[in-house]
Amino acid sequence: MPAYAWTAAELAADRGWMFDLSDSVIAALEARLPALRDTPLDALTANDCTFPELEALGQAIRAQLEDGRGLALIRRLPVERWSEDDLARAYWLIGSQIGTGVSQSYKGDRLGHVRDIGEGGRYYTVGGALEMHMDPVDVVGLLCLKPAVSGGESRLCASTAVRDAIAADYPDVIPLLERGFHYTSRPQDRQAGAPAVTPHRVPVFGEIEGRPASFFLPIAVRNCELEGVQLSAAEKEALALVNTVAQRPELCFEMDLRPGEIQFLNNRLIFHGRADYEDAAAFAEKRHLLRLWLMMPDWPARPPDQDMHAHPDRAGGGIAAVPLR
Repeated sequence: MPAYAWTAAELAADRGWMFDLSDSVIAALEARLPALRDTPLDALTANDCTFPELEALGQAIRAQLEDGRGLALIRRLPVERWSEDDLARAYWLIGSQIGTGVSQSYKGDRLGHVRDIGEGGRYYTVGGALEMHMDPVDVVGLLCLKPAVSGGESRLCASTAVRDAIAADYPDVIPLLERGFHYTSRPQDRQAGAPAVTPHRVPVFGEIEGRPASFFLPIAVRNCELEGVQLSAAEKEALALVNTVAQRPELCFEMDLRPGEIQFLNNRLIFHGRADYEDAAAFAEKRHLLRLWLMMPDWPARPPDQDMHAHPDRAGGGIAAVPLR
């Protein structure tokens, strides 16, 4: 079996996807950050902080994302002594050794704040448990700044293992999932000219140049009904089935991210979600992570029928920023 078709037990027994920042990498980043504080985040590139050990780390993470388990965990970013701005820049610089950072909304925001602010319609601005899904870019990163009081573990599973389980137990559903679903965009994102609903269906389970390539963002599928595209009973059942199978104990790995840890996931291979959690009462103490979206220019591009965005930011991905009207 390929490395990316893992079970929870297999991932737990493997440590090849875990990386600790060395003291020398931390010191090099710390020495470089003061000179970069006036540079806009999205203008920073790998060339702004390059040295052999950091480059080697980026190469190792890219290998895990593409040909390994499809995920990587970086530990030891010093959240206890760096400002949030310095942490964000260090995070961006590490990400720039892996891929190209892109915008996450029509506002052009490069880092998303994963925190419960009660804003519905997007997964990362509400609290509680999250269903399994994938983000619409090649790689998503999460940097933990503050954990929940309790709970909030990141839930991960290999999409190939989920497909195999569904094929074994519910073979009649596979053709529907391979046909896929129409997707909708947020009203603000349509200012760039994208249609309210994709004219094509995006397959949950597909291939790119002979390799598995999955995509699953159920909130954007269900919202199609608000635009007049009704889901059949079978389609609703299929959406629920993917989420249920993906959270089977033998497939789902729970990762309790601690402050200073960064998780990177290949969105073509890994479903992710979140366990329910108890949050702090004070806003400053609430569970808080920074989300980074990366495109991988060296990877084969998704074909048009596997893409839900008509107007990307750069490197073929992200959400184009548009002026407010």
